[in-house]
Amino acid sequence: MKDSDKKKKSRIKNKRVTFLAVLVCVVAAAIFVFSLINSNVSTSDVVDTEIAKRYTYNENITTSSNVVRNETLLTYDGSKVLFYTVSDGDIVSAGSEVALVFANETDALNYNRINEINKEIEILESLNTSYDNVNTDVSAIDKQIEMNLKNMISAVNSNSSHQIEDSSNNLIYSINQRQVITGETSGFAEQIASLKSEAAECARQGGTYIDAIKTTTGGYFVASADGYEGLVDYHKVTNLTVDSYNDNLKPNKVGDNVIGKIVSGLNWYVVCKLNADEALTLSHSNVYPVISFPNTTCTNIPAELAALNQESKQSDAVAVFRCNYMNSPISHLRNETVQITVNSYTGLRISKSAIHDGNVEVADGSGEIQRVQGVYVRHGSQLEFKEVSIMYAGPDFVIIDETPDEGVLVSGETLKLNDEVVIKGEDLFEGKNVQ
Repeated sequence: MKDSDKKKKSRIKNKRVTFLAVLVCVVAAAIFVFSLINSNVSTSDVVDTEIAKRYTYNENITTSSNVVRNETLLTYDGSKVLFYTVSDGDIVSAGSEVALVFANETDALNYNRINEINKEIEILESLNTSYDNVNTDVSAIDKQIEMNLKNMISAVNSNSSHQIEDSSNNLIYSINQRQVITGETSGFAEQIASLKSEAAECARQGGTYIDAIKTTTGGYFVASADGYEGLVDYHKVTNLTVDSYNDNLKPNKVGDNVIGKIVSGLNWYVVCKLNADEALTLSHSNVYPVISFPNTTCTNIPAELAALNQESKQSDAVAVFRCNYMNSPISHLRNETVQITVNSYTGLRISKSAIHDGNVEVADGSGEIQRVQGVYVRHGSQLEFKEVSIMYAGPDFVIIDETPDEGVLVSGETLKLNDEVVIKGEDLFEGKNVQ
């Protein structure tokens, strides 16, 4: 190899070495500058924050309960095949017929089928006689069919036999109405004649009742009994003690002649046993209690504390709540898990770690220095201290009063909705610059 070629390769190699050396120096300088800058940023300047959000917290007592109502048992002493003429949960007046008595099951089935046929005939005859006045807007009828279908599904979900029957009839009517206006049928004379023939055949086979059962009082009809009826004197329920409550937890045997009951009276009661701490919480409640039965559809029922019977502040107690809202599901309640809302707090929810209690000093209106509790709020890169009034303290959060009464705060400045609250940081103080 020529000397000139060797010198050329040597120069290229030297240039590569020089470039690598420069690159190493640049990287080292960058690392040094970054370290220098970072050393001037104290870890105490770094804070974690959260946003103050409005929140409602309900303080609840959950326990077992017994429902006491004014109930009258309905009985029939003869041998019986019954056909109820009212639905479970219907409201009836005194002297109303609630059931018919048949000699055998065939007569009862025929009577029931004749009733069903008569209702079907009534619907079809109504469509026949009002043919000229039928709405000819198919889209409107389709919307009506959709609504009736939704109503029937809702009735099935609520297990209301009366609503199921009504919504089913309405759905059939609207479907038949659509058939009329679209020309799918010219009338229902043939169907009506067929139904009348079927009704006559049912009547020929038998379908006559032998007795009728009527109520002696008005109220909600319930087609069953559970043995708790009358165990607790409805008119003396507010006098219940812990001992008498425990004695009334076992139901009586329901007689074979009982065919249902009537729940009457506007007021009904929820009775439950509480421990001493629960009784104290209830006695200091800041709201009218709200009753819910979480395992049922009966929720958010307004109530009034009618009695809180307790031998001493350290003993168990019996709480009696008076309610005056009644419907079919409520008329079936008895031994239920109950949730009692005894206090409700609406304010700003923040983490308990944000609270600085008694280690911050502020000047009041007269210039006197006082120690207060509060939080640090981040505005841009600076901190501001704000006093707080705690409404409720949970295990890891607190509810802050947005509008505390005059005189509660020393400085008058408190936390606001959407403030950025410091929940973690070191050496915090008013005006501090933070990352």
